[in-house]
Amino acid sequence: MMKPNFQTMSKEELRTYVLNHRDDEAAFQAYMDKLHAQENRIKHPATNSFDELENYPEFARRLQKEASRQK
Repeated sequence: MMKPNFQTMSKEELRTYVLNHRDDEAAFQAYMDKLHAQENRIKHPATNSFDELENYPEFARRLQKEASRQK
């Protein structure tokens, strides 16, 4: 089976592929590269618990927005 060209896939297409092929390390890495390349990416230090997300309201709003779009 030929693997798709991850570079030409949209972020959403690649995300779907990764979710359907969870053992494909190359696909996961390509997806992470796309996420890191986003200009509007929100960067913050790692949290120790979900409760700490209260310290990052912009990030929490974005997570909620993304989750509601995927329903």
